[in-house]
Amino acid sequence: MLKAIGALIFGAAISFIGVALHNAFQPIGIFLALITTAVGISFAGQLFGARKFKIIAAIAWLAVALRAGSYGLSHEILIISNVYGNIFLLVGLLIATVTAVRKN
Repeated sequence: MLKAIGALIFGAAISFIGVALHNAFQPIGIFLALITTAVGISFAGQLFGARKFKIIAAIAWLAVALRAGSYGLSHEILIISNVYGNIFLLVGLLIATVTAVRKN
């Protein structure tokens, strides 16, 4: 149970870092965010010891990324619908899915 909670928190932290990086440094930030996603979810499987924890981390990544891409109470949005935001959501989801279901 503690490993699942740890994987959930770790996946949310990976997504938060990606959200902060994807639009920060225009040409290189998106690559850093996507590499952080791939390496982080893979590391979650190694850290917690099973593929199911990679899937839990990927679900947490998706939850934070979708929340950051939707409007809040004050109509603020963290992932803007521009080229970098769309690449981060679509390619990041693809990378998170492939990395989570891939065998070590």
